[in-house]
Amino acid sequence: MWSVPPLALQALTQRNHPERLFLQGGAPVRLEVDQQDIPRLRELSPERTRHELARAARWFVPEHPQGQPAWRRLVLPPSAVVTDVLATPTLPFPPLTRLVEVPVFAPDGTLQTTPGHHPASQTYYQPPTGFVLPVVPDQPTPADLDRARSLLCDDLLGEFPFTSDAEQANAIALLLLPFARDLIDGPTPLHLIEAPTPGSGKGLLADVLTAPAMGHRQGLLAEGRDDDEWRKRLTAVLREGHSVVQIDNVTRPLDSGALAAALTAHWWTDRILGKTETIQVPVRCVWLATGNNPVLSLEIARRTVRIRLDPLVDRPWQRTGFRHPQLRQWATTHRADLVGAALTLIRAWLVDPQPAPQHLGGYERWSEVIGGILACAGITGFLANLSEFYDRADLESAIWRQFVAAWWEQYQSQTVGTADLFDLAVNTEMDLGRGADRSQRTVFGKKLAAHRDRVIGDYRIAFAGTVKRLKHWQLLPTRADVGVHGAHRRTFPPIATRENRGKSPQ
Repeated sequence: MWSVPPLALQALTQRNHPERLFLQGGAPVRLEVDQQDIPRLRELSPERTRHELARAARWFVPEHPQGQPAWRRLVLPPSAVVTDVLATPTLPFPPLTRLVEVPVFAPDGTLQTTPGHHPASQTYYQPPTGFVLPVVPDQPTPADLDRARSLLCDDLLGEFPFTSDAEQANAIALLLLPFARDLIDGPTPLHLIEAPTPGSGKGLLADVLTAPAMGHRQGLLAEGRDDDEWRKRLTAVLREGHSVVQIDNVTRPLDSGALAAALTAHWWTDRILGKTETIQVPVRCVWLATGNNPVLSLEIARRTVRIRLDPLVDRPWQRTGFRHPQLRQWATTHRADLVGAALTLIRAWLVDPQPAPQHLGGYERWSEVIGGILACAGITGFLANLSEFYDRADLESAIWRQFVAAWWEQYQSQTVGTADLFDLAVNTEMDLGRGADRSQRTVFGKKLAAHRDRVIGDYRIAFAGTVKRLKHWQLLPTRADVGVHGAHRRTFPPIATRENRGKSPQ
């Protein structure tokens, strides 16, 4: 009996060509294709393991009927063998981090165009039926970049009501990321597509930005009501190996420690539901969310890149006269061309890198790669809307700025007791709970203590000591860099080359 499990594992390994069985974060998974021809990763459960073993070898039980010749009866693999195989410490399956439908760049800059498993990037490439990649030049010329940029910025995105150049640049950054994800050894931020009103084109923009890489197929992540629910849903969607994970139509304040952790994690660790063991899943997806003026906590806002639309009309869904009235269908029809354009822009940076114009803290490698690609392509505005976004998105910080402004107007740098500051706080939208006056004063005192030495706007909240057992505070002026990028019409400088880089435009 003890010789059976090793033989079973050997048969399973020999049958795994081409590869369907993989290790995702050390856990065995199976590649499956659903009825819509979408590849997904599923846990290699005991039932799926028995299915694979039954097809990797023929299983018999010897029978010795009395008075008859001995013979063998065909059976399914025994449960003990299935359990033993799954308990093997190091299963001989190749590692896999994500599934892709289009060619992507490996960590060494190689463009992977052959379908199947790619060990260098730990990806599995399964192109859709009929997909033919156009020629991606080895040394893109300025003319190649002009054509690629025009296809993406003008044909695909030219009629979206972006509020600034930065919004469109960040949109192109989102489109490029699935193709360049393996060039980035580190986390990537949440891309938030927002608008002031329904019908502004958020869902359409999300679809066409992910269409080249995913073909309108992404992992949908519903909002969680609490952190425990967020954690469970994140674990479920990350285990499926999607290239893009989308939080669609955010309606609640986006404030989750679990989501914040996932947005900065290389690996996601969680306990398997109903079991005592934990799993580790690599976080290699692209993060996307949509919403109408969503409210974000500071922890989420500083992990987010904004893409804002504003049609400036009362009923934006009634707009007509578009160049491509059926933009989703147009993007699907021209998918191969859009993929070729994205790959051309990335290859231009790999051949002749340029530095990124700006960086996002915690996402330095992402900023370097994506910002550099956009700089090579002559697409300006990358991350230029961060300050404005932080001002608008983080409601709590906005309330504290309002409070600090009122504080400075009344007391300047004088020392002030907590009780006097409470009288200012109640006239703002600060959340002090629904308790009685004494309870609200206690809540405010804790909030104020939590903001000790914090810089808000142009001032730092400083503790000024205790007088007759009462805490006193004061504001100390400091400097804060604030900038808002407000360009609305996009113009492109000449494409930088080795010959003209560093020269001033004429």
